[in-house]
Amino acid sequence: MKDETQKIYVDPSQAPAPKRKRRFWHVFLCIVAALVVLFGLLDLAWLRPSMLKPLAEQLNLSALTGQEPQVTSEVQDGVVVQTTAQPVQPPSNLQALPPAMPVPTLKFLQKPACGKQASWTVLLVGIDYSGDYLYGLADVIRIAQVDWVNLKVNMVALPRDLLVEAPAGRFTEENPMKINQAYLFGTKGWGGYLGEGNGANSLAEVIQYNFGVTANHYAVVDFGVVVDFINAIGGVEVNLPQGVTDPSPDFGSFPAGKQTLSGERALALMRIRTNYSDAFRVSNQTIVMRAILNKLIQPATLIRVPSLISEFKDAFLTDLSLDQITSIGLCFLRKFDGANLRASQVPNELITADYVYLPSLDSTAYVYRWDSRLVDWIQQTLLQQ
Repeated sequence: MKDETQKIYVDPSQAPAPKRKRRFWHVFLCIVAALVVLFGLLDLAWLRPSMLKPLAEQLNLSALTGQEPQVTSEVQDGVVVQTTAQPVQPPSNLQALPPAMPVPTLKFLQKPACGKQASWTVLLVGIDYSGDYLYGLADVIRIAQVDWVNLKVNMVALPRDLLVEAPAGRFTEENPMKINQAYLFGTKGWGGYLGEGNGANSLAEVIQYNFGVTANHYAVVDFGVVVDFINAIGGVEVNLPQGVTDPSPDFGSFPAGKQTLSGERALALMRIRTNYSDAFRVSNQTIVMRAILNKLIQPATLIRVPSLISEFKDAFLTDLSLDQITSIGLCFLRKFDGANLRASQVPNELITADYVYLPSLDSTAYVYRWDSRLVDWIQQTLLQQ
């Protein structure tokens, strides 16, 4: 009898997968999904909040009230209780408290190029103490007004020898003081400030009290960080209008013209003062700061910024968060034109050199006196279009 059954050829590649193999992939996909959910929860519970947390204390500056008593009322146990706050008296060299510098706001249909605000007023400080930020005098003091709409920066350098005062009852040290001391007195190591925060807060309060400029944010670096950061970006190129020489072998000489400086050499240039004026030293500081910014906005360095942030995030003080630094900061560097940084120094005619007794030093010190003309110049320079 003829066998009429037909053999059926089955392509092994088309054959259904064994149940064991299907079960493996099912388990594998479940594990991957679980890991995705786990990392998502980890980001929400820990990573994201840590990214949003300020790296150091936030600024806490109270609005200064005028020379009239301020009366406030509140209900306590059904009884209205009035409290009279003593007026804040102006610095002794001013007739009245300085006017508060206007805060730029977004106009109709304006959109910031980075972030969500029209502008920031940022206090930038370089201190002469390396290590743990427990102490330090403010050797470099800059106020930067960042225009987020037009991506322009106006920066004013404040001489460290400006003679200033603090509001009554805010410091354990007596008035007057040098402005660079206003940072020192607020450090945790010194502990001479009765307000909150660190040295940046005490310095920001003194600047607000004397010049009417209220900082929104701050950044503080010490000399060691400056050296390490410049070395990390491969040095900076400066173009000196004239040669600079210091008698100390620690600082040495710098020829006129273009040259690339290491971190150590850049810091030496920023500190040279012997045989030169303080204004000359401030000018060299600005040259180095501009060179750092120009290096950062170069494409070859820009791609390294995230790793630089990760490396140096614990090496400086700021009230900004990692999220702000990485998002707004990177946006700024990508879009900023170095020509839109306008750096200004206090004109000589607005300050007068003098020697004044400082209680904190128990001796006479070299200082710069000033008046309301300096207040006007600082505010106008920061807000110039």
